[in-house]
Amino acid sequence: MFNRIAFLKLCCPGDILFTTPAIRAVKNKFPDSNLFYITGNYSKFVPEHNPHIEKTIIVNPPFELSYRFLAGASFARAARLMAKEKLDLVISFHRSMIVSSMAVIGLTKKVLSFDTAWPMVDYSVKFNPHQHEILRYLDLVSVIGVNPEGRAMEYETKITEDEEAKNVLRKKNIYGEFAVIAPGGGENPGTVMHIKRWAALNYKNISQYIQRRYKLPVVAVGSLLERELAETISPNINLAGKTSFELLAAILKRAAIVIGNDSGPLYLASAVGAKTIIIYGPSSSKLLEPFSNFHRSISNPIECQPCYHPQKVERGHITCATGTLSCMLNIELRYVQNSIDELLKE
Repeated sequence: MFNRIAFLKLCCPGDILFTTPAIRAVKNKFPDSNLFYITGNYSKFVPEHNPHIEKTIIVNPPFELSYRFLAGASFARAARLMAKEKLDLVISFHRSMIVSSMAVIGLTKKVLSFDTAWPMVDYSVKFNPHQHEILRYLDLVSVIGVNPEGRAMEYETKITEDEEAKNVLRKKNIYGEFAVIAPGGGENPGTVMHIKRWAALNYKNISQYIQRRYKLPVVAVGSLLERELAETISPNINLAGKTSFELLAAILKRAAIVIGNDSGPLYLASAVGAKTIIIYGPSSSKLLEPFSNFHRSISNPIECQPCYHPQKVERGHITCATGTLSCMLNIELRYVQNSIDELLKE
């Protein structure tokens, strides 16, 4: 019996949302257990809004730090925090042997991870790069007798956040339905991947299509660095850089539809129950798309797509290998418009 179980995923918000079906399944298998989540500060808001997690343990992901001394100090601190909690089991959603060794040094009784982390683990499953990320994590926890409890991602907003979202929208004269467009994405700590972004002009056309056909105001969202980009899509309101992740989730929850690139805000939107359209280029929708009847994936399958694979995580500024960006440039407006029509009519 595992009384104290910790989940280990250091980054990033979208990836941590993918682990929530596995968390739910573990809680149903071990209802009396105390569940913890170990993650970085950038992503902590996700487990903090998971109804099954009792405590979130914050560490600096060592692989994001430039200097070996800082990385080593972060590693040691993570091990100390784990040892303090006297954990019975750590479930590492990373493939890394080094990350799993944190739990071993942290005196965890048992460690579960993928076979790529051997010999630092007590239980493991084979890492399958061709498997959807959510299903991969569900397979991982099945080793300890856990059965899937649905594939939907999970995120619960707080009452105060819902009220704040309502007030923010009212101040912008939005009282009814609205659409959200997130034209940015492709940026995480240590990685810049702007090739994930569909052209801003296309989003401008989609924004005008929604405003004209459905008479819905369009709200643009994103980070502060994406504020100018968001302004170019002709939104009624530009909230890029104006919201925390927590407030963003509460706003997405109220939206009639959310459209954007393969990025954290879109998975957050699906997790709070919004209708979503995600545009995929370098990455594969077959490995990442939400399991929801209210979701549509748009992609342009060409010979070199996908070029971004889960078993080859890269750091730095990632560019198109062919220099053509064909996977994104050839996605036509009509495909996105048709998906909008389908979802809004439903």
